[in-house]
Amino acid sequence: MKTRKAIHTLITALACMAVLARAADPPADDYDGPSIYGDMFSEVLVSPRSAALSSSDLAVNAAGPIASNPALAARCKAPELTLSYSSYYGDVFSTSIVNYTSKIGQSGGISATAAYLLIPGIEDTRNVDIGAVDPADIKTFSASDVWARVAYGHGFDTKQANIYAGAAATARRRSLGESTFAYGLGADLGAMAFFPKPSVYAALLLENAVHSGVNWQDSGYSEKIQPHLRLSLAYEREDQYIYGRIALYYTSPDLLSNEGINAYADEMDREEGREPEARKLGDDMGLLFSAGRYGIEYTIMNTLSLRVGLNTAGYSMGAGLNLFGGRAGADFCYISHELAGTVKMSVTYRWM
Repeated sequence: MKTRKAIHTLITALACMAVLARAADPPADDYDGPSIYGDMFSEVLVSPRSAALSSSDLAVNAAGPIASNPALAARCKAPELTLSYSSYYGDVFSTSIVNYTSKIGQSGGISATAAYLLIPGIEDTRNVDIGAVDPADIKTFSASDVWARVAYGHGFDTKQANIYAGAAATARRRSLGESTFAYGLGADLGAMAFFPKPSVYAALLLENAVHSGVNWQDSGYSEKIQPHLRLSLAYEREDQYIYGRIALYYTSPDLLSNEGINAYADEMDREEGREPEARKLGDDMGLLFSAGRYGIEYTIMNTLSLRVGLNTAGYSMGAGLNLFGGRAGADFCYISHELAGTVKMSVTYRWM
């Protein structure tokens, strides 16, 4: 009976998310159009631990990074501070993240995050005839993205499951050079249910449930940020024969088909070009598996964690260390890419 109640609570949370997303959508004429790129930077603002698992751990990851489930702030056991740094594609751009998470009372938790993305050395070729200008005369500028996020999660226990729900508010400031700026506000919603037997997690994350879009100040151009609804599952098992814990993770693609899962149509001659086609879950349910994110984590004696992840973009891998009885930790991640790999690292301190 309790299990049925827990499942009913999770389904109710999903329904509320969908209603809120619809109710919060502003009129279409307030924006110049929807954009699948307006929130693409949130994908790179991921912790090294989650990135090593290809962001497949939305059911269990620590709340804080921009791409995380705010409900999980309530699962914080002790106040902790994490500093992260990432270098993408051979230092083409980088991100820095600082996150603090703490308990509030017996059942609540709060997380505060600040993130900074920097793209240096962009050549300004606007209104320039490249063939008639000395490359040394081309000016360069830097682009940046600053994020601030506050999340709150609350949990309650039933006989069969632990239920968590939470919300997060996000503010951002984008900059292209010295005079071009954009601002945005948004909110995410999340829910998670943990079933101790058989140690299964099921979570839902609604990104951009409430979002005013990204508004560029100099031109008046505004981008509508689309909502994304993701389902995440996890299973973990501790066994003395493997001297630790094994965990399996899965996170679905956007169930609302708003992230632009593209594929090329039938092979065509290169001289004729190839036109990409958008694929939606309603047309191809196989995308739940082929476009999903997968991860596996093996933790040895609660000290060393080895992680591997896989998604449509490639593979990722990493490791983590718990030191001084869990008071301190360090994580490392490498993400493959056809251009150059990405390296992420972080250090954590917990007040235990």
